[in-house]
Amino acid sequence: MANKGYQGSKSQKNFTIAYIMIFIIMALNIVNSTIVFYNGRNVYNRNMNSLKHMSTVSEELLTVNREVLMIVSNMGNPMSNVTNIHNSFDNIRESMKQYEKIQHSDLEKKRYNHAKLLVESYDNKLLELEHVFAGLEPEQLKSIYLQEIHPTQNAAVEMIMATLEIGKNDAEKLMARNSLLFGIGFLFLLAILLVSEIIVHNLAKSTKRRMQLLQMQERQIAAAGRKLESSNQKVQDIAMTNILTGMKNRYALEDDLSDRLETDQFNIGVFDIDNFRIINDTYGYEFGDEYLAAIGEMLTQEFSDSATIYNITSNEFCFIFHDNVPDSQAQRIADKIRATMSTPVTIESIMVQCTASGSIYHYLPNDCLNVSSLLLKMDNVMHNAKRNGGNMIYVVNSL
Repeated sequence: MANKGYQGSKSQKNFTIAYIMIFIIMALNIVNSTIVFYNGRNVYNRNMNSLKHMSTVSEELLTVNREVLMIVSNMGNPMSNVTNIHNSFDNIRESMKQYEKIQHSDLEKKRYNHAKLLVESYDNKLLELEHVFAGLEPEQLKSIYLQEIHPTQNAAVEMIMATLEIGKNDAEKLMARNSLLFGIGFLFLLAILLVSEIIVHNLAKSTKRRMQLLQMQERQIAAAGRKLESSNQKVQDIAMTNILTGMKNRYALEDDLSDRLETDQFNIGVFDIDNFRIINDTYGYEFGDEYLAAIGEMLTQEFSDSATIYNITSNEFCFIFHDNVPDSQAQRIADKIRATMSTPVTIESIMVQCTASGSIYHYLPNDCLNVSSLLLKMDNVMHNAKRNGGNMIYVVNSL
């Protein structure tokens, strides 16, 4: 009897120890799964925010280059071009300030610091040359642009893209590590569950509930993994997509049009929101972003069947009309585009409305050597419309 009591006490003790060990191991696995889930979500959010800020820097650098090209080409108003350049660098500094608040790896920080130095060098170079632009001949301006300005701008953009690439690689490594931790924890849990089924049948119901919890966490982690995969794809496509509106951007326009300039004819329109900066100054940049996203969504819904739409700068949109759209219809659609961009939009219970101006052109083969020259001329014509009061469309007669 004493032996049975001893065995019973020993069995009870073993049962208690097994129960405690199973509970501890399961609890650790739940903690591990939860950490993996939140790490995945944090990696996704950090990656998306980094993409947003660096995309803004890249787009603003393109805007600066466009304004410099207008000065070099003796197009537009130099004073206005210089003002736009200063505004773009203000936006770049703000985006970099927000980017620096995000935690990054040492390698990404190092590459970003190089990119920042190049952007500052680009800004300083333009400041040095700002006061001498007006006194130089066109050939001198072109030489300075090709030898000093353009290489600096290219280096800054390339370093920004390299920073993004490092961020993408870091995110992939973190996700791979999280997946490994999850896999180890999950396999270990299965082994413990098998042992627990043999040792303590009475824990079956409790074990089942914990498994359901773990399965739910597994689905959450898998969902986080899919989001991270989507963000990785966005990193790969960042050069072709405007992150705010989801439309194709300036890089995509260059890629789509470059091979068509020598052989094709097509209708192209460029549209810009009049006085958009007032919205940012009055309500803030986040409000302005929501306004642009709403405009982009309306344009996509209304006109994607008639044209391929590009968001080439923050508030400038380009339309390449489909080949089956004749010239007269393209003109009518352009008027509808201007009207749609002028539609009142309600953001956070605040109704705002801006007019829009644009330029439209029937392009013929070999009218232009490159996309930048085409857009530069069209932007210049569009800005003439703005200077004459805005809310109108000018036709580009020739290039």
